[in-house]
Amino acid sequence: MKKNILIYTERWCSGGIESLLSNLIKHIDKSKFNINILVSQKETDIYDEILGNNKVDEILDKRCENPFSRIFKTIFRFKKVIKNKEIDVIHLNIYNGVGMIYAYIANKVGVKNIIVHAHNSGIDDDKFKIKYFLHSISKAIFSKYADNYIACSKEAADFCFKIPKNKSLTIINNGIDTERFKYNKETRSQYRRNLEIEDNFVVGNVARFVEQKNHDFLIDVFLNLKQLIPNAKLLLVGNGLLEEKTSSKVKKFNIEKDVIILKERNDVNNILQCFDIFCLPSKYEGLGIAVIEAQACGIKCVVSDGIPKNAIITPNVKVISLKEEAKAWAEIISQYKNIEIETDTTEYIRSNGYDIKENTKKIEKIYLMQ
Repeated sequence: MKKNILIYTERWCSGGIESLLSNLIKHIDKSKFNINILVSQKETDIYDEILGNNKVDEILDKRCENPFSRIFKTIFRFKKVIKNKEIDVIHLNIYNGVGMIYAYIANKVGVKNIIVHAHNSGIDDDKFKIKYFLHSISKAIFSKYADNYIACSKEAADFCFKIPKNKSLTIINNGIDTERFKYNKETRSQYRRNLEIEDNFVVGNVARFVEQKNHDFLIDVFLNLKQLIPNAKLLLVGNGLLEEKTSSKVKKFNIEKDVIILKERNDVNNILQCFDIFCLPSKYEGLGIAVIEAQACGIKCVVSDGIPKNAIITPNVKVISLKEEAKAWAEIISQYKNIEIETDTTEYIRSNGYDIKENTKKIEKIYLMQ
């Protein structure tokens, strides 16, 4: 008999969690599991093709941008929604300790296998420490209600959970479809031609426009890089609340012709091919799946020390402290101008545990636990 799996995450947007879950569902053994996806609100359709027949159900019927309002409304309705579903396993994907409240609710309605899966290691926009207070209290009180604990890194686990001594943690890397991201010379030429950047030195970034991803600093880095490499271009892929702020800074420094913003895409595997450098100056990351994808393409990567060490899996990555000035970052990036792309990093990806097919099997085993 198939097991009924309910996968939950708060917002369904164009991020690493959604990419991971979509690929997990694509590769899971459909003869063993029925998959249902539940979110507070769905904000993008870009993964619908990968999901196939698995549709995304929403708890909230209206858009709610305020995070406090969204979380409280979702918590209030979450119990009512799952109480009426036949659930063998619930897979809760969380950003911080507040997500553990859903484990408590699932426990109270009688779900027998509650999995919590940590994906992040910090909190944005918390000037008055209210978010951190709620995170800390929820983490301390509700962590004990899960049956199985998964995290994409030790950093994410330590941030999100307070695991009881009689329970254990499983680290499962956020896998990718290795073949999709493999370097392709023809794709690189085609996309660079389409974007009219054939003769440019291209620094790229794939990330939501949020405080965590540090786009403001990235623009400063690029301004310094332009002084060293006049034909440099900056290619940004993503959307988010700070997109307008980033665009305003680009206009302020009159570099609109040198900065390309592509919004969210379902062909990131191809967009990555046209980068010369992938740059991610994140303030913190649970893992940083985009760094793994960039390495899979063979791209040189310059990233912050906010990226967990287990995401650094090829010789193509240079880690720089965020304490360094933008000028220092630019100087390091400029050193990679004439270095060729390493065309095949497949073995690095697989041997370090980032192949989605292998990682899906690990999660399947946890689904089958009782």
